[in-house]
Amino acid sequence: MEIVLSKKQNRLRELIISKNVPEIDVLGSTQSGKTFSCNLAVPEYAESLYRYDPQSKYKGAIIGWTTDTLKRNVADDMVDMLERQGFIKSTPRKKGDFTFKWSTTEKYLEIYNIKIYFFSFDNYKAFNRILGGPMIFVWVDEAARIYSQDKLQEQFDQIYGRLVSYTGHPYKKYIRTYNVEGGANHPYKLRYIDDKNYIKLVFFPYDNPKLDTEEKIREVANAFPTKTLKLQKIYNKWVVSEGKVFNKVNVLESLEKWKIREIGIGIDYGSSNPTTFVPWALAYNNETKRWGIVRLQTYYHSPAKLGTSPTTEYFSEQLRLFIVYLKMRYNNVPIYDAVVDSEALHFINRLDADNIPNISADKYPGSVREGVEYMQSLFDKDFMFILEEQSITHIHEDLTVDLSAIDESLEEFRSYQYDKIKSVKTGIDSFLKDQDHSIDASRYLFIDWKDKGKLPVI
Repeated sequence: MEIVLSKKQNRLRELIISKNVPEIDVLGSTQSGKTFSCNLAVPEYAESLYRYDPQSKYKGAIIGWTTDTLKRNVADDMVDMLERQGFIKSTPRKKGDFTFKWSTTEKYLEIYNIKIYFFSFDNYKAFNRILGGPMIFVWVDEAARIYSQDKLQEQFDQIYGRLVSYTGHPYKKYIRTYNVEGGANHPYKLRYIDDKNYIKLVFFPYDNPKLDTEEKIREVANAFPTKTLKLQKIYNKWVVSEGKVFNKVNVLESLEKWKIREIGIGIDYGSSNPTTFVPWALAYNNETKRWGIVRLQTYYHSPAKLGTSPTTEYFSEQLRLFIVYLKMRYNNVPIYDAVVDSEALHFINRLDADNIPNISADKYPGSVREGVEYMQSLFDKDFMFILEEQSITHIHEDLTVDLSAIDESLEEFRSYQYDKIKSVKTGIDSFLKDQDHSIDASRYLFIDWKDKGKLPVI
């Protein structure tokens, strides 16, 4: 198998497999080739370690944000490259050159005399899985993204302790790869980049030999919906976002061209703040011949605006009526998923008592920013649309509805703002916590739908 590497990719590869290079920090733009270089170099590192000391057994770790991203971006690619180079994977009946296991309980690659475990690091409990015996090799992918979470920083700092037992060993290796995740005051930049004297590399799209034309590089740059994201993810600039969050919002006047397959509902509950039920339809556009998601008419009840004091019993009954209303209006299209803010425990308990099926939202660290950037991309790629209709404020038993004068959910999307003061102070893109209720509800549903494969990975 012929592998073509750029000069910088080969430099990273050589640093990984070389003796006496204990720490490497790699900042790289999207599609710059840094991960590919690491995937190629890790088995070569294992071979170099084996030649240096074939008698010992070693352990290592590759750590990423989620197991899904690790498998897709690292493990599968690494195994594929090994097999294309002629290495034979072990099976239950036959021992090969390497063993790769990816199960619920164990995820690892064993090659030569090192077993390298794969770990996610997307919540504060994840570090407990990384604890154990000493390791000679650690590669943390998406390091700055992990460090963006306050609750994970102390545990991230402890990763280096796993390598201490091999101090002085020529093949002790700590690698961190990442994209820019915010501004000049981002905690990772302050802690691990500024004024540090270990080896640092910076990758750009032109460092990837696969992006060999200006058109290909432009296509990568245009994958990001905002100027700030382009500066961060393509040009490696530590900048924060400001102004409107959604510069592009696709609005529909009717569903004339759409055929709905199923509906899901995102739910943000508030006793004094607005409670909103946001239905999204997986739908097919008969004109463009493309699938997309369409936000349907939204339930939006603001106690402050309406002068009400609603209870959990009231909103539970309103959700039941809303589901019936949707089925009546959209010809009994199935509604499989109703995803609720996991912190609204009283409301969830009420729904359970009333036998209304619901799913508790997975509000993992970083889910707000990840969800917002995901919606930015869905709008930008013309996959996400909003059907403009007046919001429902109350549903009667006969399924007649009281309406607001406006589409309050649409107004939220149009007016959602970055919190520049907080973003500059923390170095992490933040959002104003004001009029974001239907946006939060949508994020809850989209997290669930992405996990189920109902929405694309962008």
